[in-house]
Amino acid sequence: MSTEKLETSEEPQAPLANTSETNSIKKDSENVVTVFDLANEIEKSLKDVQKQMKENDEQFSRSIQAIENKLEKLSQ
Repeated sequence: MSTEKLETSEEPQAPLANTSETNSIKKDSENVVTVFDLANEIEKSLKDVQKQMKENDEQFSRSIQAIENKLEKLSQ
């Protein structure tokens, strides 16, 4: 087999991989969610819930204190 024939071949070459499939794979790999990402999201959500619970507890305490103050005024 002659290498000259291979080098001078004018036939169009098909790409080794489908370009749209390659781009799709790249986009999919960018959207991969890791366990680390999930753990961070869970941790953030738990911190948000903890913060909201603390704010609710403070508001509840203020409400109870206001009720106690009104009851003291009524009992005097």
